[in-house]
Amino acid sequence: MPSTPRETFLSLPDDVLQGLAQAHGVDPTRYPNRDSLIEALASLPGAEDLVPEASRRRMAYQLDRLRPRQLRELEAEAAPERDATLALGRESDVDFDRVEELLEQARKSFQERRFEAALTAAQEASRLAERTTEQLRRSSWSYAVLAAQALLEPCDADDPEAAAARVLLDRARDAFFRGQREDEALLQDLVRAAEAAHAREANRVRDLLASTRDGIREAANLGASVALAEDSWKRAADFLDRDQLAAAREGFVESANRAGDARRRRIREVEESIGSVADHIEVARNVGADIREAQELHEAAKAAIAASEHGRAGDLLKRAERLAMKGQQRQIDRAMQLRQAQIEKAQAVLGACEPILKEAESYDLGVAEVRTLLRQARDVLAKGDYLAGLTFAKNAEEASQRLEAQIADERRHRGIEKPASGICGVCRSRRIVFEDDGWGRCEDCGSTFRWRGPLGVWERLRALLAA
Repeated sequence: MPSTPRETFLSLPDDVLQGLAQAHGVDPTRYPNRDSLIEALASLPGAEDLVPEASRRRMAYQLDRLRPRQLRELEAEAAPERDATLALGRESDVDFDRVEELLEQARKSFQERRFEAALTAAQEASRLAERTTEQLRRSSWSYAVLAAQALLEPCDADDPEAAAARVLLDRARDAFFRGQREDEALLQDLVRAAEAAHAREANRVRDLLASTRDGIREAANLGASVALAEDSWKRAADFLDRDQLAAAREGFVESANRAGDARRRRIREVEESIGSVADHIEVARNVGADIREAQELHEAAKAAIAASEHGRAGDLLKRAERLAMKGQQRQIDRAMQLRQAQIEKAQAVLGACEPILKEAESYDLGVAEVRTLLRQARDVLAKGDYLAGLTFAKNAEEASQRLEAQIADERRHRGIEKPASGICGVCRSRRIVFEDDGWGRCEDCGSTFRWRGPLGVWERLRALLAA
């Protein structure tokens, strides 16, 4: 046992030395090394009185280091009612101050030659030291048993190593309760077995981490939504980093279940989409689209499903559906273009018939049939039926062509002749062609026009006077 404060301070660990200095108003940061801090403490007034406190701090530090890391982490979560006897042994006070005080009394009594008092103090110190040793042993056993219990809690009950460690744990608990704490070999065997079982369980959880990660990747490769599985996996990996094996295992199992559910849903979606893609292909065939490539992809997808290659099947079905829909859209666009062309053609026919109708009316010819057909064609076109509208327009055109012979006779009778030349009203070209039906066309710009319109008032009056 150190005899001077300086020797006592020299035996203290750095953390204990700095804590002692701070407790007595000495700032450790002001001293560059350990020796200078010890000299500062030794030079304090009443440094001898610091020796018992220093010994107590050293012993508390050593006891704290006896606890495994897992026990320090789980100690705050332990239920108060669990292993109350072990917790009581763990928290037993060790009265070093009283032993040192009795030894100091014996030393002084011996120096004063009061031998009976020295002997009494020495005997009391010896008795108390023996009891203190027992308290130390009790505390160390309680820490070891609690630590082993905490290490074995998350272990698989079917693991032979964990089962053997639990047998040792039961033996150590029985020895602790019976007060038979001299068998240090039993305690060492328990610690080794608990650490080995815990390490083996940690390896199993790490294997579960890897297998769950692979399952999530497999589901993602199928095109499944794995966001929930990813979240569970990350939480479980965080528990594993903190050595909380039970929570980590539960998290990985939950993540694996979610990944499996997502994978099964995706497989069901792929298999059900076979029918919907076939419907798209059939619609494309009905509208006249080229569906050969889409059908080939559809057949390849069915073969992939039969081979349990659902990821590849999903990609093939997407491509087939896209091709079928594009084919449908192309045919729809063509139909719309054809419809618009037919409407424009019908409108052009109607527009060509209108001047002929007006000229015929100016000659008082019978135009009722042509007018009726023109009105019917316009009404049908307004309703969107371009096929029927074009039919009525052609009927009106045929009727107006029958009027052209009558119009030609009227022109000859009235002395109306076809112009020999003219100027285009659009491009001002003189290359104009005049047709017998009353129409003209510019050979340069292609524009058409009526060179003969209905009679004016003066022409009508002159025709009446000539008659």
